Amino acid sequence: MGEARGLQIGGRASRRERRLSELLARQGRNADDPELLETVEDAWLLGNLELSGLGVPWDEVRRSRRESGAPEAVRSLRRAWGAVPRDASIGLDALLAWHGALGGSGFRKGPREREGPPAAPPELIRSRLELLEGWLQTPSARDLRPEPAAALVLARIVEVLPFEDGNGRVSRLAATHVMVSGGRRPPILVAGDRPRLEAALQGAFRFDTAPLASLLEEASERAVDVMIQSLEREAGSGA
Repeated sequence: MGEARGLQIGGRASRRERRLSELLARQGRNADDPELLETVEDAWLLGNLELSGLGVPWDEVRRSRRESGAPEAVRSLRRAWGAVPRDASIGLDALLAWHGALGGSGFRKGPREREGPPAAPPELIRSRLELLEGWLQTPSARDLRPEPAAALVLARIVEVLPFEDGNGRVSRLAATHVMVSGGRRPPILVAGDRPRLEAALQGAFRFDTAPLASLLEEASERAVDVMIQSLEREAGSGA
């Protein structure tokens, strides 16, 4: 599955950053190289599709940039990736924009049963999300590092469960927005993270966001792995 399947978290992030810098210098490129950023975006897309139970081959995700006829799941998530400006704040407008790009049509109208903390009643969805939006503007929120801030945002959206479908994708888009806005790379979560992600979310519902923040930090480091693998493959092929 190319760069995104079987990624491993190993070694220190600083060691990987040094390796990335070496490869970039050797090839006369920088970390903002459009092709590398596209590869990272595609790895992020693939992992999120897998977590949503939507299996799409890596080659098909890559081809969707150049060819028409890609599955709607790929096209809609790619639309959602660019639906909210990177300097925009997270609030009702952003959440609805992401959900609309995924094909949604607004907030949930009926009740939703699940194990764990109850989802917000439909009549309280808007107000609870407004509380999140307001908190994000406070000094305490702005003082947080991107990882714990993203963890809080992700967990709160999943806790409220504002949409009939797509809550996981919207919450991960929001967390990615927080991470990238804070100067981090996109957190590439993959299907193998599901048990850890679910356990971390349960902890976050009990006000322990540290495991979720740690997972997002590690997932963000995978973007470096993706770029390294892409550069090494190009070097090996003589490209």
